[in-house]
Amino acid sequence: MAQPLALAELAETYRQQRAELGFLDANLWLGRPRQPEFARGYDLAALQQLMARYDLQGGVVSHFAGLGYSPATANEALLRAERGPDLWAAVTLLPERFDEEPAGRAYLAAAIVRGARLARVFPGTHHFSVRSWCSGALFQALADSHMPVAVWRTELSWEDLRYLCATYPELTVILESGPQKIIYHSRVYYPLLAQHQNLRLELHSLVSYLGVEDLAARFGARSMIFGSYLPVYDPNAAMMQVTHARLSLEEKRLIARGNLSELLAGVRQL
Repeated sequence: MAQPLALAELAETYRQQRAELGFLDANLWLGRPRQPEFARGYDLAALQQLMARYDLQGGVVSHFAGLGYSPATANEALLRAERGPDLWAAVTLLPERFDEEPAGRAYLAAAIVRGARLARVFPGTHHFSVRSWCSGALFQALADSHMPVAVWRTELSWEDLRYLCATYPELTVILESGPQKIIYHSRVYYPLLAQHQNLRLELHSLVSYLGVEDLAARFGARSMIFGSYLPVYDPNAAMMQVTHARLSLEEKRLIARGNLSELLAGVRQL
């Protein structure tokens, strides 16, 4: 009986720590994912039920339709949804939205009024370049509004990621694993983190032994943003990396919610 009791105590301690840290999640999703068999609900009500189950206190929600169908449709669905005060929208953007720069900026400004606090780009899937000759107006608008942009590792080259961070130092770039675990590329993203203060790593697939501790020691706890990829992935693996990390309580709070909260609060009108 001793072993089950120890496991029960460990689980309860984890649940308490998870609740006390008050996680905000940068990587929540609505709509049908590319692998729907692994998801447990597609609408806002189902997502909010899962958030309550895992003690997620809020975050940023994206829509899979913005990746595979229509960014404009996905954005409108997110912006008109009754998300509540602690759930913000992530808009998916394309460079042609900013072909007429004033119109693009007006679109972004209106989205901010309606609760957008993060942008997503999929340059690989949507077939565009992040270089200034193609997407300069888009990324400059994001930099001017201090709206962070999230991008999957598989959507651009490392050199394009470096270019994005270097060209727009006021733009916070959140690098996510997407369909490929990012832990296999530490020899590339470690130098990028060292050279670019505006780069952040999202945690949902950053699962390596003492990886969170090493990143915090080298680049500070502010280098990481918590995200889970819910409802496709279970948040517990990413959350436990934080709750049981060999870090100070202050560092854990930054990773769990403080870093994302600061970015969301910093978004401003154009």
